[in-house]
Amino acid sequence: MRSSEARAEAVARELLTIRGWKDARPPKGNVLWKNEYRDYPHLLDAMVGRGKQGLGGDAYPDFIVMSPDGYSPVIVGETKASESDIDLASHEAADLYGEAFLDKGWNVLAAGIAGDESSNIAVRIQKRARSEWKPIEYRSQPIQWIPTPAETTQLLADEHLFDLRPQVPSNEVLAKHGDAINRILRECGVTDAQRPAITGAIMLALWHSAGQIRTDPSHILKDINDECEQAFVTAGKSDLAGSIHIPEANDKLAARARYICYILRLLNITTLTAEHDYLGQLYESFFRFTGGNTIGQFFTPRHITQFAADICSVGRSDVVVDPTCGTGGFLIAALNRMMEGRSFTRDELGNLVRDHLMGFESEPITAALCVANMILRGDGTTGVVRGDCFTHPDYPESRATIVLGNPPFPHRKTDMPPERFVDRGLDALTTRGELTMVVPGSLLVKGDKRRWRENTLKRHTLRAVITFPADLFQPYASSTTAMVVLRKGLPHDAQTETLFCRIENDGFRVKKNVRVEQPGSQILIALDAYRKGLSIPGFCATARLSDYSTVEWSPGAYIGFEKHGAEKIKDESFLLVRNLAAFHALYAPELAEFRRLLETDDGPTPEPYHRKTSGGLKLKFYGENTIGNLFNVVYGQGQLENKENLAPGKWPIISSAGTDNGCYGFFDFEGIAPLIKPPFVTVPRTGSIGEAFVQLWPCGVTSDCLLLLPRPGTDLEDLFIAASTIRLERWRFNYGRKITPTRIVDIELRRDDDLKSWIRSQRMAADGLMKDSLRLLSDNGGDSLRDKVKALAVAWRRETSHLSSIERKTAHRAYQEIIALGKPAVPFVLEEMKAHGGHWFWALHFMTGANPIEEGDNVETARSKWLRWGIANGFLLTDEQM
Repeated sequence: MRSSEARAEAVARELLTIRGWKDARPPKGNVLWKNEYRDYPHLLDAMVGRGKQGLGGDAYPDFIVMSPDGYSPVIVGETKASESDIDLASHEAADLYGEAFLDKGWNVLAAGIAGDESSNIAVRIQKRARSEWKPIEYRSQPIQWIPTPAETTQLLADEHLFDLRPQVPSNEVLAKHGDAINRILRECGVTDAQRPAITGAIMLALWHSAGQIRTDPSHILKDINDECEQAFVTAGKSDLAGSIHIPEANDKLAARARYICYILRLLNITTLTAEHDYLGQLYESFFRFTGGNTIGQFFTPRHITQFAADICSVGRSDVVVDPTCGTGGFLIAALNRMMEGRSFTRDELGNLVRDHLMGFESEPITAALCVANMILRGDGTTGVVRGDCFTHPDYPESRATIVLGNPPFPHRKTDMPPERFVDRGLDALTTRGELTMVVPGSLLVKGDKRRWRENTLKRHTLRAVITFPADLFQPYASSTTAMVVLRKGLPHDAQTETLFCRIENDGFRVKKNVRVEQPGSQILIALDAYRKGLSIPGFCATARLSDYSTVEWSPGAYIGFEKHGAEKIKDESFLLVRNLAAFHALYAPELAEFRRLLETDDGPTPEPYHRKTSGGLKLKFYGENTIGNLFNVVYGQGQLENKENLAPGKWPIISSAGTDNGCYGFFDFEGIAPLIKPPFVTVPRTGSIGEAFVQLWPCGVTSDCLLLLPRPGTDLEDLFIAASTIRLERWRFNYGRKITPTRIVDIELRRDDDLKSWIRSQRMAADGLMKDSLRLLSDNGGDSLRDKVKALAVAWRRETSHLSSIERKTAHRAYQEIIALGKPAVPFVLEEMKAHGGHWFWALHFMTGANPIEEGDNVETARSKWLRWGIANGFLLTDEQM
């Protein structure tokens, strides 16, 4: 294949992948390249005699995209190396190959693609009308992208459909190309803080010039700067143009900027006819993966800005202000709502933006990016002001009807506290205007913010508090955040119903450090609950606030406890049992010695723990199956508060650690505090808050934990159920709202006989493993341990070879016994995996706490990564060392 053809084919591959097609032949993918369709006789038959020369030769399209079943063609494509050859590529794709498939009864799209990474890229997608091939268009212009699988199905199913609206690529695609641009900029010596501005400048220049910039190193950077500056001047924002200027003396960047342009062209940034929301969404999403946080900005996800605009029911008559607008996400969300239901001319859109949207941003680069964002949507005459919302003379006091925003979270004591931004937002509102802001969770609960919460309720109405998942701002930050909704100028009435809601699933999850879509979003459920005043156990509740001086704003204080399903309790209980087994394996020598010490005549005697409960808990009547009725809930031993000062010893201490069953280590605290007689549950109040464990050994417990001491009639299975339930409810608690006895005693436990029987069976199986751990790991040598692993592995392979379920294989007795052997057995498990393979990944993860593999790795890749990990960490010898 000639190099020019290879480059053109690479462009086609990228365009297909960006739009969701799998670049592999069926059944693993959707695409047949070059001569791959020779293995498909029905396709080959269609191409007989349809050659380009018209002399009876056979046709050879560059690629064919197949239907999901891998049988029928849906797109046939031809590529050319030069953009000027797009007419030829389109002709061959449609009039030769497309017609050939139509003659055989297959309705297909014809794709012509011309250009490579060194030039512009032209795309033309056609569909057969009754008498001719017609291009697929968007707003009367040919689309410049390959349709997605869903769009292709839609186009082929509707003979009258020739218009297609652009869709933004997935977060995974944006992350991939964002990483590529980041890598180029880093290698060219561009600092983190400069990268968003440079990327924004290239995007704006390509859009403004429709891609017509010179890409040779001697001209490309100057052309980008000129086009970018002209775009700002045209929009009346020349004062901001210099904020995103590219240093033209960077020779490395001049040489590689062409490839950045190529990436952006693949993402369709040059399409002049693209609608405002598409380009803006691409722009904002892309910056999440090109170092956008390096200028102190954490861009609010689009679905959250839209949720805020929906909460406030933004309409065309509203005046919306964002005191800290960043790149304009909330303003755009408000604009989207204003535009719903009708089309606007460019002048009408300009008037709408100018008269109804206003934003302030003190950081020059971010302010320029915000204006660029508006320009990409077709309007730059926006009310975005480069300035501080606290000091700028144009700040609109008492003029706005709605305030939206996500002010910067403080990272240092000298940073502006978030409540100051809330107050400043309220300053902009008219009476009865509404404010919706994203704030840190600490503002809802911390004691030093109580006076502010009290004063706010005396002057304004709290309409709602809605918390979000902790990973909302990943990959840049992980923290508890909430949306606060306030109505200005109306003191909070004691009869007002405020919605408190916890969104656990916002429609996204973290995968390989990128948030990707997932089903089950609760956003619309929360919006419906807000509008209708609904209460849903475990999700949301309406509540009346009376005592403003002590009131909490945390949803965890108001949402009713959920009676969790048996399967959820089983999952958590299984985790607790595994933690116990791993704890015994990890500390087998210490526990064996501790047991011998307990059995001696002069050994320590564990004592029942008699610390008094606080807050008059004993006087309250609790429901039959509540924690308060089944347990005495008390604080840990204050004598062990400063555990760091204790000398190493032979007595275990449980603290707020989230691993090793909560064990902090073994210490000498004889005469300082007694050993507490088991069994009981420990619940961390700090550190790993709420990650409860069941304790079966005498131990000391620091005051960082609560203890659940079983009352008469409470059985051992109840301890696992209680610990599991607290783990499922730990979202309610944090450093600002710690776990206390009064906050958990009313939690109702599921105590079904079937559930208890299942927990008992798991616990009894674990008892054998724990006993084996103490026996094997306290009195055997390395050779006998190797033999033990080998024997168990042979039994495991033999007795599970017929199983296809990994879950059933890893639940096998022999597999679990190997896990119970703990870290000393890791070298022998690695030897076993190296020699015989097998799915030992789960066991190794649990035995070591490490996890070198990533989601999506196949078995062989995962095996290789674990073996490399074993060599790097001294558990396995290399072939040269053996």
